[in-house]
Amino acid sequence: MEAEAFEPVQQSLLHFYYSALGLRYSVMLPLAALVGFTLVLLVIIRGRGPLASAAILISLSLPLLVGLHGALDGLIAAFTVIAASDTQPKPSEIAMGWRMALVAPLTGMFLMGPSLLAALVGSVMRSMRDGETRPPAIPR
Repeated sequence: MEAEAFEPVQQSLLHFYYSALGLRYSVMLPLAALVGFTLVLLVIIRGRGPLASAAILISLSLPLLVGLHGALDGLIAAFTVIAASDTQPKPSEIAMGWRMALVAPLTGMFLMGPSLLAALVGSVMRSMRDGETRPPAIPR
């Protein structure tokens, strides 16, 4: 019995990400990144008080949290294939769940980058602006 030769499928990176994430996470991850970026900008521009940095940290990690949810969803899908099969499951069926489990957090980390950059630049600008406003000197 000869081993069957499989020719690798050529696909673009965008198609790979879409097929790995599915429609749900292909929409939720960029949406979470957009919401997180908007919240970071709002807190940088309008935020006052001691909880501004906590609000930045929470809104900064929204894409990563959605990506971690996708990782759990992919692992559950992979183990459901194993549990539901009466015989030994095909490795390609298990790999579909693992692919989503690995690609979703990676995409979340990539999409967290612009929010992180905005938070860093905004925090430096706020600290420089707050350093220039000194309280008035007390006359002697």
